[in-house]
Amino acid sequence: MISQVFLLSAKGDHLIYKDFRGEAGRDVINVFYEKVNALPGDQPPVVMHHEGLHFVHVRQGGLYCVATTRSNPSPFTLTEFLNRLAALIRDYCGSLSEQSVSLNSALIYELLDEMLDFGYPQTSSTEILKNFIQTEAVTPKPFSLLDLRNVGLFGADTQHSKVAPSAAASRPVLSTRGEPVGHRSVSTGGSLVVPQLESRWGGG
Repeated sequence: MISQVFLLSAKGDHLIYKDFRGEAGRDVINVFYEKVNALPGDQPPVVMHHEGLHFVHVRQGGLYCVATTRSNPSPFTLTEFLNRLAALIRDYCGSLSEQSVSLNSALIYELLDEMLDFGYPQTSSTEILKNFIQTEAVTPKPFSLLDLRNVGLFGADTQHSKVAPSAAASRPVLSTRGEPVGHRSVSTGGSLVVPQLESRWGGG
């Protein structure tokens, strides 16, 4: 059903790209961004089209979360999937931002591998996913003038000062593996329900 999933920054930087079905090339990322920027106003339509390929997207945390497809599922189904993906990134990484996505790309790819099988949604349940996700999340470490060990040449902070293992407060899912999920959990208690496929697309 879903051909590709990708995340872009507000400036069009490629953060995450996963191709599940080989139905389109990576160049569609630029096609999507050009179509978004060509539209008037700040609220582009959720669904756009290009040469038989449908783009469905949501914008959260200043990022574009996009899914493409050549089939005709309900746009609501894909929008719900993207919203769940954004919520899971927040749950696992502590926030949804360009920086958190860049630092945790390996974890996000692991999430996508568990959530989709050949483009078909499998589960978006936090309770289920926490048993399979093994990658540890990282969060930015605030710069401290008192910690001179993290200061490099000419006063530039080193990479070590920017990345540190996330704490349980900001990453409750993995820190509570095998226990009830903390208060930040976004679990709905079940898998993503995929409605019966029905053509609801508008004109090209």
